[in-house]
Amino acid sequence: MQWIHVGSVVLMVGGFFFFRVVFLPIANRYPESESLIASALRRFSGIVWTTLLTVLISGLYNFITFFRGARADATIDPVVSDYSLYIFVLGIKLFIVFLIFTLAIALTFPYPVFGVYQKKPAPWLNLTVILGLIVIFLSAYLRRLG
Repeated sequence: MQWIHVGSVVLMVGGFFFFRVVFLPIANRYPESESLIASALRRFSGIVWTTLLTVLISGLYNFITFFRGARADATIDPVVSDYSLYIFVLGIKLFIVFLIFTLAIALTFPYPVFGVYQKKPAPWLNLTVILGLIVIFLSAYLRRLG
């Protein structure tokens, strides 16, 4: 389940990175760039929504599995099993993940209110990629704490 989780996150962040760094500069060279970008975002949305779902399911599974183990450790030796730093960093990570999910929905959901984000996606893609890299870093840090 860990590999499914990490693979989904890397696929989603990598997809946003590719979209921003490779696709947008090429698409902006064409006269009908706005319709080309909108079409690509619609096509990309299937990947985004699939990875969001797998990240959510596998993350919930990993969350439950970790806290079951932490609770078992706490019954053996409550002093040694202090998870306060872990929980703090995990809270920050989950907040950033919420922001990424919100941006992913705003960039890919075909609803008129999100048109502002979809017509000029570059800054939102930049933010999504940066937040995604921060989440990957925090995940690696949590892996070493756990």
